Amino acid sequence: MSEAASPTGGDWRQSITQSYRSGEVRSIAEVLASLEPGATSASKKMLAMKFEDSIFKAASSMDDYRKTIEKRIKRLKKHYAKQQAASGGVSEENADLIREKELLFQKAIRDEYSAKLIYIVQHADRAVQITRATAGDQKAKVLHDHCDTLKKRALQLGVKLEGVAPLPKLNHDMKFLTQLKAALDAIVDTVRSHVVKIEDLNLFLEEQLSSADKKLIKSENSAILHKILLDATDADDNTQFTAEQMKLLTQLMNVPTPIPRRNQDADQVRAALSRIEKIRASTQAILTYCGLTSEEKASFPGSLNKCSAILKENLYALEKEHSHLFEDLEEKDNDGNPIIKLEDAWNKHMQYVDQSIQSVADMDDDDITAEEEPARKRQRKDQETNSPPVETNKMVISARVLLTPGRKPIYTLMPELKKKNAILIRNGPVSSIRMEFGTAFEMTIYFKPLLVLIRAMNKEATAVTGTTCSGMSAISGGIQWPSLYQGLNTVESTDSKQNLVSVLGVSGTPATLGPIIAKQLEYASAQATHVLRKCFAERANGNSDFEIEIAEASALIKFMRIVRSTYHNGKWVDVED
Repeated sequence: MSEAASPTGGDWRQSITQSYRSGEVRSIAEVLASLEPGATSASKKMLAMKFEDSIFKAASSMDDYRKTIEKRIKRLKKHYAKQQAASGGVSEENADLIREKELLFQKAIRDEYSAKLIYIVQHADRAVQITRATAGDQKAKVLHDHCDTLKKRALQLGVKLEGVAPLPKLNHDMKFLTQLKAALDAIVDTVRSHVVKIEDLNLFLEEQLSSADKKLIKSENSAILHKILLDATDADDNTQFTAEQMKLLTQLMNVPTPIPRRNQDADQVRAALSRIEKIRASTQAILTYCGLTSEEKASFPGSLNKCSAILKENLYALEKEHSHLFEDLEEKDNDGNPIIKLEDAWNKHMQYVDQSIQSVADMDDDDITAEEEPARKRQRKDQETNSPPVETNKMVISARVLLTPGRKPIYTLMPELKKKNAILIRNGPVSSIRMEFGTAFEMTIYFKPLLVLIRAMNKEATAVTGTTCSGMSAISGGIQWPSLYQGLNTVESTDSKQNLVSVLGVSGTPATLGPIIAKQLEYASAQATHVLRKCFAERANGNSDFEIEIAEASALIKFMRIVRSTYHNGKWVDVED
């Protein structure tokens, strides 16, 4: 068979590292051991090495090498299954041998899944509780049922669970164990992934990157991604998708960070710059790695996780050790307050806090009156059963009375709008409220349905409608729905021929940056809408229209308070007469 050449003109085998081949040998040995009860991967290692070496020498390419291994392994498994079926009638003298194989098979299943099952059982209660609060009772019930089933499977395997009594020792036959393993294969990894995502985001990210790395190493995936990245790269871009570039970036990622001397600002700056350079190199390395061919990727195993670890390490270090260096770089107004930027719209997240659900543990007994005692008991019961209060997941999507079409604003609302520097806009029968944040962006609040829309500031529209609230409703000319990135602040380019927008630390044309900013503003608008609806749900009560309107006005004021506190770093002071 003729030797296949790599893209650089040499034998493709030269780009395959010994560590990669050793990994394939270990995988083959584990499969061979699983096909023979009582065998171990160590005892099958020599056979696996011969198996892999014969395929490696005969393969015409990396892709052919991997596919041949997969086909041969499948053929072995199929042959083994036929042998097992043919040996259905077993004589009594082989009963002890069969029992020994069953025990060894059970031990192999337990060794493979015990750690995963223990992790699921340990964190199941908290994962179900959080799922119920964030995704509803139905999904929480599904997760609870899966975790409960896996707990029973773990006990059947003889896995020791903390705080759970073990089952009596059972003699499982090979048929039951085979079915048990098939059930575990189908569900364990999926359930564990959900639990890990809730319990440990860092571990979840690490496992997802490992999974992505395995998918990227396949030649068909690498070829598709390589082509997409090349097509997306500009002609004047210096990005290179080569093994040499990856080696260079790996060296830059691993450069030692200089240790700053005490009270030496210059050393602190050098250390911070070194960490920033490592962050730049690691992000560029991720992109370069994705653009490599499958043969080239094999020379850089685990690169995605390595780059992620360096990114986290240096980002945390910048925040913890060097944050004081960036305090003076923040733009401030004449009063010393930080200037609001467009990025704040999506970087600063609004958080809703339900004040009615206060933990009984945080309340003093002296503060609880006789009237509140029954409610306190009900709340304690809810906490003991790990179920949220009835109203926790309630959501309101439309105002019932406040500023609905044809209704005048309540008399107490206008002074509050003025304090929050908000403007009431009337477009015919439709009412909305606009809040401005410096010259960066504006927020419009609609009431039927309850909706928040955040747009980049439109200076021309602002000049028409004015920016002050005099207690009267401002009239807007015509109903419009402008682009989310309308009115982006522009700066003249160096050739004074083209206007550029500057945001996210990047300057570019509106056609380039506009859609990216629009997506970020859509996310910020959705988050704000969620908080607004939760505020209205909290106070959606009352028998008459007047009572409902008072409650909804209070909900609106609470929302505006959250908005001002979020985007003004908690330093907002109401405007008084």
